[in-house]
Amino acid sequence: MREDPFEHLAEAYEAWYETPLGAFAIAEEERALRTLLPPGESLLEVGAGTGYWLKRLPYPRKVGLEPSLAMLRVGQKRVPEAAWVAGRGEALPFPEKSFDVVLLFTVLEFVEDVERVLAEAKRVLKEGGSLLVGILEALSPWAALYRRLGERGVPPWQGARFLSREDLEALLGPPLQAKEALFLAPEAQPPFAEADAAGRRAGNRGALYLGRWR
Repeated sequence: MREDPFEHLAEAYEAWYETPLGAFAIAEEERALRTLLPPGESLLEVGAGTGYWLKRLPYPRKVGLEPSLAMLRVGQKRVPEAAWVAGRGEALPFPEKSFDVVLLFTVLEFVEDVERVLAEAKRVLKEGGSLLVGILEALSPWAALYRRLGERGVPPWQGARFLSREDLEALLGPPLQAKEALFLAPEAQPPFAEADAAGRRAGNRGALYLGRWR
């Protein structure tokens, strides 16, 4: 059985969002995500973690699929209004054409088979539905940090693999819409908005690249 890299991280997984840099980062990511949200009644989040996005996204029917039982248990407590399912993105336990929106938010870094996960996500989308994919951009300063942490064996980064936007578009084609966020470096100091603007001017790629496909 594959080891769960999130087993000992679940309870404190969202704590970083309460730090000054973490609060800035997650607000920028949420702003980018909300600009791409399509209308719909049903949302499936693949790799829903502890339910951070499930709690915030405005869909009447929300389902979170999560392979880490530790993360899933925390998510069930924090977001009881969502339906939670234990499972893997490579084999979604849902019929074809089940959801209006499928979200994969910084999940492809941790799956075994990226192409299979994307194929499954498309399989369960309704006609005209939207696939939203967010990746930790491989060519950003943040991915460089996470690679170094992975080399040192720091979970969950020790097994992570990073994609660039070009890699993602090679798999899915050009997106209907795309956004990026978080141009500052991981070691940036306040004021973060100024550091973010400076990173953008310097030509940094955003740590988060988001695309929407039909």
